[in-house]
Amino acid sequence: MFLNYCPAPAVTVVFSGEVTCPVCGSKTFRYVELLYETPFFGNVLIQSGYCSTCGYRLFDVEYAEVGRPTRVIFTAKDGLDVAKSFLIRSKTGIIHSPDLGFSLEPGTHGDTFITTVEGFMYKVIDYAERLKLLEPEAAEKVDKFISTIYRKIEEGGFTLVVEDPLGKSFIMPYRQETVKVEHLDEARR
Repeated sequence: MFLNYCPAPAVTVVFSGEVTCPVCGSKTFRYVELLYETPFFGNVLIQSGYCSTCGYRLFDVEYAEVGRPTRVIFTAKDGLDVAKSFLIRSKTGIIHSPDLGFSLEPGTHGDTFITTVEGFMYKVIDYAERLKLLEPEAAEKVDKFISTIYRKIEEGGFTLVVEDPLGKSFIMPYRQETVKVEHLDEARR
């Protein structure tokens, strides 16, 4: 089993105690901060809290360290590159495809995910399906886009660009020659 090969994670309690609730002001907010070493994102600060008076709950994860701003350019040559390359996106990562014409930008609480490029492309299809519901007048154009994405999942022949100001997002390619990493702080010099 995979878990047997993973070393025990390093966890440090930064703070633990009862503090003033940010919602009701009672001193019944049980709050914990943990510093946790993760495999892909480095050290993260996990914040968790619960107020026994008003029921307010808090859970958040913040990066405890920052990497260099990066741009990862991935070119899927065929379906194997799509199926066997991994995409790791932090909550600050932006993913776009200049040749397929889409961009996925993080919102106020951007989703962190680890998936294959294929899994990400299916996520793009899910977002496009939702767009059809919101903008029925664009249904024909969206259907054509979805058909293109399905074809590209099988055939490859597209580029994904992942940019992350904190340097936490990247692509682990099936074939090394399909990916190029640029450090944006060097590109601006």
